[in-house]
Amino acid sequence: MNSARPPPAGLHTPGFAHYSVAWSPFHNSRIALASAANFGLVGNGRLHMVSLIPGIGGSSAVKLDKQYETQDGVYDVAWSEIHENQLVTGSGDGTLKLWDVMLNDFPIRSWHEHSREVFSVDWSNIKKDTFVSSSWDGNVKLWTPEMPRSVTTLHAHLSCVYQALFCPHQPDILATCSTDGTMKIFDLRSPAYATGPATNSFTHPLSAAVLTVPASGTELLTLDWNKYRPFVLATSGVDKMVKVWDCRMIQSAKSSAQAVGGLCEVQLPGHEYAVRKVQWSPHHPDILATASYDMTCRIWSSNPTAGGSSLLQVHDPHTEFAAGCSWSLYDEGLLASCGWDGKLFVFQDDPEDIMSTSLQTLYDYTPITHSAPGSIFTYTIKRDGGGPGLGVITLQTPDTQASNWSLHASSIWVSSLYIADHIEDLQLDLFKDRKVVRILELGAGAGLPSIMIARATPNAAVVVSDYPDENLICTLSDNVRRNHASERCWAVPYAWGNDISPLLAPTQQNREGSALFDIIVAADTLWNSELHVQFINTLCMCLDHSPDARVHLVAGLHTGRYTVQSFLDTVMTHKLQVERVVEREVTGSVQRPWDVTRAESEDERERRRWVVWMVLKWV
Repeated sequence: MNSARPPPAGLHTPGFAHYSVAWSPFHNSRIALASAANFGLVGNGRLHMVSLIPGIGGSSAVKLDKQYETQDGVYDVAWSEIHENQLVTGSGDGTLKLWDVMLNDFPIRSWHEHSREVFSVDWSNIKKDTFVSSSWDGNVKLWTPEMPRSVTTLHAHLSCVYQALFCPHQPDILATCSTDGTMKIFDLRSPAYATGPATNSFTHPLSAAVLTVPASGTELLTLDWNKYRPFVLATSGVDKMVKVWDCRMIQSAKSSAQAVGGLCEVQLPGHEYAVRKVQWSPHHPDILATASYDMTCRIWSSNPTAGGSSLLQVHDPHTEFAAGCSWSLYDEGLLASCGWDGKLFVFQDDPEDIMSTSLQTLYDYTPITHSAPGSIFTYTIKRDGGGPGLGVITLQTPDTQASNWSLHASSIWVSSLYIADHIEDLQLDLFKDRKVVRILELGAGAGLPSIMIARATPNAAVVVSDYPDENLICTLSDNVRRNHASERCWAVPYAWGNDISPLLAPTQQNREGSALFDIIVAADTLWNSELHVQFINTLCMCLDHSPDARVHLVAGLHTGRYTVQSFLDTVMTHKLQVERVVEREVTGSVQRPWDVTRAESEDERERRRWVVWMVLKWV
């Protein structure tokens, strides 16, 4: 694991302990160091500007370019995303300072609103004129360089907020971690105060998070967003455990409560003391680095090869707490670490070493979602016999209202694509002699299967539905029109368990026999087990009672095998029965029987290879 490699380039700044290190997003050799005297307990601070330069014998060296003195310790630093020479720091006296490296001695702007230490700063890589700060006062503040005061304040936690980071995929989402052991995700489009028996908006106002993840039983010191997988984050802290969270699968205790959940995909044990910093690689979706109070900086794979170790490298040149680490955005495998020993080290790991553990992930790590909110997704039809002009289907990905973010309707899910790829398995040809075959899609999102059916099936009357979110239904309707499916497909808002007459209304004009549906389709709608009964009741109300009527449900295994099994068990308590259930390979032709016990042995890569196709009919 620790093969021979060149010694790291290093820099020592006696008398100042380093808290944070950051590479410039504009220059591949510029590094900033946030430092404090007396280990940050009392005394001055210093911002060091450092360059990586060629050294002797082809190795690298580190050169101190300049430094800026502050009246209190500097705990974090972030480079501007719009100005190559500017960066912002957070200090122990509650101030934030904006610096220009072309100027000497003093900051060009300073803000002081936090009542306690500012422990983290982060500059948005999407809204490039915005940065965020978090403080021991429990608050998170948003800023722009031109404004004299903060733009927004979130009362994020009742205790210290160690870190706040913008989501690299969506500009209005940020995550925080705190002394209270939770990670919270906030949607800036929905500023509101939390409600409930444990909150008091008068004496202790607390901003409402769209998701709270109980990530640790003790202090949570650090988090980071995965750069490739939306809503996947890593956390760590005093419990020494690095954890990877999938925050798409929210399970709320009550629909009126703030969502609590998050699926812990991976746990990475190994550090001997608290982990102070975690950061995902900008070059690989499954590689991350950590810095710990055990004086080591470690590189991990969240998805190692079969029989391989999650721990890839251990760097241990520090002689005090390792407090920060940062990947170079330009040079693959180049990692900087800093610590309380006043030392900065820059390691060059062999990219081939990392790639050997990551290649299978890059090329065989089946994605479970595609596209981003508001973006255009083009689906290329992969089946023959669809008629001339089918070619492609162009969809806008819905961007739900902030209050409905937990619907997870703002992606194109793999199960939706799988149904579109295998429309023939819906066996619509059984109804080819009918004047009309009525089809309903529930939880449709962007509506891909319904639009595919409407365009490829001449006698189809398709109702495509999802939760009555105005943005969602508007986008769904636009997708139907954009793909010239309006004559056979109608978008209808519908919340499961309610009166089904709005679903039946569009097909009344083509009434032939029952107004109920011959085929019901749904993709990735089973992840919240608390909604299973409402969903099954809706199926029972909508499905026609003919012997050929069927329900086709497809779910990715990110849903969880036990959650899928719980649904199947619940179906048996109603008037429906499971005709068949099979696991099918997403990108291949392999099929195998459903087996809930595989949950005990399969890893993340294996889960992503499969979807579960269930067919229900009347008892």
